[in-house]
Amino acid sequence: MVKKKSLGQHFLIEDNIARKIVRISDIGQNDIVWEIGPGSGVLTRFLLEKCRKLFAFEIDNEWFGYLQSLFEQTNHTLINADILQVDFNKYFDDEKVKIVANLPYQITSPLLFKILENRDLFSSITVMIQDEVADRICARSGNKEYGKLSIKLQLYYTIKKKFSVPPHVFRPQPKVNSAVVQLIPKQDVPEILNHKQLWDLIDKVFNHRRKMLRVSLKPFLAKNEYEQLLDTSALDFTRRPEDLSIREFVDLSNAIETIKEGA
Repeated sequence: MVKKKSLGQHFLIEDNIARKIVRISDIGQNDIVWEIGPGSGVLTRFLLEKCRKLFAFEIDNEWFGYLQSLFEQTNHTLINADILQVDFNKYFDDEKVKIVANLPYQITSPLLFKILENRDLFSSITVMIQDEVADRICARSGNKEYGKLSIKLQLYYTIKKKFSVPPHVFRPQPKVNSAVVQLIPKQDVPEILNHKQLWDLIDKVFNHRRKMLRVSLKPFLAKNEYEQLLDTSALDFTRRPEDLSIREFVDLSNAIETIKEGA
């Protein structure tokens, strides 16, 4: 069956890697699991051995048909759909879900943001992605890889890069290495006064990541609000976005919200 580059398809062919991913995922007999992009079903087979119920989302009609013929277990539900267009709540039944998947490269970032928006539905996320994206997700402040994706995900998740995966265990072989990362929800998320504002703040300052905050924040605030922020905040506004910790971004957003509420 033809793999489609337009769908970012690189299928895992190595059973030992699939077993390792399932082992790291810590799936139990009572768990509900979502697999995204099952493709040829290498990972699917091992997931079915461990979980109570598996939902597998496959966008490709040909591979969907193949998977239907391959797996007839009663604990398996195949959905022929684009996961980015799926209403997650349609397949959620009051029990938290574990996501385990070899993600198509091209949907990694938009899917992670969609998972983040629906974070209350999931107890863990264990996914194979491009190695460079894994480094971005795990990056700390002061690192050139640190950015929007790092901050937004690390705010809500403890993220660990579990192991790297070479190209030769896929067909067709990608030109880059892959990595398995695991995201576990945090229990100690700081108070955020205005989530939308925090998101907008992160987006706007990282659109000009090499500029100092005193420059990149100007368009974000009215003149009087900007001046009040500089006067009242202890933050050094000559710093650049990549130098701020996640907690500093939260504190900055909360300070801005407090100023706006008092205006």
